[in-house]
Amino acid sequence: MSLIAVLRPNTTRAAAGRGISFRRLQSNYAAHNPYLKDFVHKDTVRVKDGALTLSKDEHSMIDRFIRVNQAGETAAVSIYQGQMAILGNKGDMELKKLLEHMREQEVVHLDIMDKHIADFRVRPTILQPVAAIGGYILGATSALLGVKSAMTCTEAVETRIGMHYNDQLRDLHQLKYPQLDELKQSIAKCRDEELEHLDSAVDHGSQMAPLHKLQFELIKGGCGVAIWLCERI
Repeated sequence: MSLIAVLRPNTTRAAAGRGISFRRLQSNYAAHNPYLKDFVHKDTVRVKDGALTLSKDEHSMIDRFIRVNQAGETAAVSIYQGQMAILGNKGDMELKKLLEHMREQEVVHLDIMDKHIADFRVRPTILQPVAAIGGYILGATSALLGVKSAMTCTEAVETRIGMHYNDQLRDLHQLKYPQLDELKQSIAKCRDEELEHLDSAVDHGSQMAPLHKLQFELIKGGCGVAIWLCERI
């Protein structure tokens, strides 16, 4: 016998006689009893592989993860576009090839997150245009300071994003729903490729940039603020 039936047996029987579903009765009762809300309420998220039932906290967490990841990958594509606009025609074919390669990977990452936005019916952040414009400005500005500063930008961004994706994976691995496997694999793929970009930046002299530590910390800190905002707005 359910907790609702014990507390409201007459109401439950009467409702059943009128054809009101027990699930609906639970929902209505919980709406007026905050102590029972978490006990009877589950959010249902429709994904490609079928219905996935999550608690409100789980649903909120996944919403935040996918929303901020889409914004982050939007910014990443724009960062490399900004760097290529400044450095792509300097005659350094190896550098141009590297920037194009990293940008192409970020485009794939963005496509992946766009798919998850649709699959999980997540509301994108209203800061999406800001992420695109801000990313381009950051990429172009860092490139104007020279190749090594551009690489410092990549080093700082990918360091923060690698930490961010690792944090997400730790939380997601606590959830054992098979419908989340694709999301976990996608985030792991993006994390691994972002860390490859980090290694490439270091290999191309990021840590020899003027005022490296200052540039690195400012950009990394700015990424942290952007993550916090895009998760919530």
